Amino acid sequence: MTTDATPSRRHDLPRRLSRSRVITLARILLPTWDGSLAALTAELRAESGLTDGAFRTLFPTDSALLHAVDLELIEECAQRVRSAAETFDAREHDGEDLVLALSIALAEARPLDWSSLTIRLRERQLAASTGARSEDVIESERAFLPALLDAFELLLSQIGREFEWQPALGVRVVILTYERSFESWIMSGGDEKSFAGSPFVRQTLPALLVGVSRAVEG
Repeated sequence: MTTDATPSRRHDLPRRLSRSRVITLARILLPTWDGSLAALTAELRAESGLTDGAFRTLFPTDSALLHAVDLELIEECAQRVRSAAETFDAREHDGEDLVLALSIALAEARPLDWSSLTIRLRERQLAASTGARSEDVIESERAFLPALLDAFELLLSQIGREFEWQPALGVRVVILTYERSFESWIMSGGDEKSFAGSPFVRQTLPALLVGVSRAVEG
């Protein structure tokens, strides 16, 4: 039986495909982009074959484009944290330090890789170049949290722990510290695939996970 929603979904499909294509192109260009945000959106319009009017129906402002790219990276990060949580089995680490084992499992899931980190760094630079208010930049950073809350709560539950800190604050501390440490590791010549063996993952990350959480009673 055809419902009233069916034609609407069909009509919206080309728009979703166009939006996805632009975001994909932006992710290709952003890591090495050295121009302005306006020049980036102009390049994306040309590459995707969209008129300015059509482009603006997808992304009303240049900043909206960066926000859309950021949301996609956030969801990918959350999916990787969730994957680490779902595949972690404490029984396979009997006699080991479970917090350390979980930290290594999280790093091996690579919640952030060099490509996504570079894009986020470039996004912040481009956002700042537009004269965005500091409140807008902070709000963009806060968007990194909701998608990660459930994933991190599941991760901690695998070792019988739960957030003691306010969860959003706990996630923010962990993920932003992870991001900065990962950046430093790469910039100092480390290989991203070997980050699980870094001092941060082996020492600092376990301490962070314990610091923001508590053992579940019962």
